[in-house]
Amino acid sequence: MVNQIKIFAVEDLKAKLKEAKSIALIDYQGLNSKQLNQLRKKIQDVGGNLQIVKNSLVSRALKTIGLKLDQPLIGPSALVWAITDEIAPLKAISQAQKEWEKPEFKLGIWGGRILSLEALKKIANLPTKEVLFAQFVASLTNPLSRLVYATKYNQTKLVFTLKALLNKSHTHKFQN
Repeated sequence: MVNQIKIFAVEDLKAKLKEAKSIALIDYQGLNSKQLNQLRKKIQDVGGNLQIVKNSLVSRALKTIGLKLDQPLIGPSALVWAITDEIAPLKAISQAQKEWEKPEFKLGIWGGRILSLEALKKIANLPTKEVLFAQFVASLTNPLSRLVYATKYNQTKLVFTLKALLNKSHTHKFQN
């Protein structure tokens, strides 16, 4: 009976690993239950889930989808998977690290491959989609703004030049 439960748990993890847009395995040791519940809520609010898992079951599930770990998993682990936004749950973990100095990333999976901790931390610190969209729109409008300014500047310069010539001819007439 116990083996059947483990088989079911591995199959459940396998399905979650396949469906997720991104995955992080974290060490939640050092977080109290209130902090863990707050982290779970933050992750759910941004379209992800957090589930405390056994390392052996995660390792088996990863093997079934063709991913092999270089080192065995040690210590308590929680699996965080992104359902809607690939980065937002990782950012929630990163913000919790800044606030509580925990949890720690153990590994990440993106695009069907295991990420290094450095790559995972870089992804977690990327700007949000909204910020990236705003930066993109700003980069599109910036050249247009410069073009408008440049054409307006040339027109203004022409008007001032013509005005100066007109004033010069009027003063020249009065002096003669």
